[in-house]
Amino acid sequence: MSTQTQTLTDQLLDLIISKYEAPEGTTAETSFELLDFDSLVLVEVAVALSGRYAITVTDEELHEAGSIAGTVALLEAKGVRA
Repeated sequence: MSTQTQTLTDQLLDLIISKYEAPEGTTAETSFELLDFDSLVLVEVAVALSGRYAITVTDEELHEAGSIAGTVALLEAKGVRA
């Protein structure tokens, strides 16, 4: 994992744990489904990411990404750099 990927992963884990109350043991591989993130939470996360990184992220994309690791790959594919 590159330093950039690790930094993005850490940023997203911090967001998910602090703002969306994911348990402390949450990892990049923990699925959004396992966290009980419903479509409303994914919409909120999409809006937060869109604002934070100045790109468009949809809840559908997050659903397909399925986890923090998948979301990091999505953000990197959209040109986000940590």
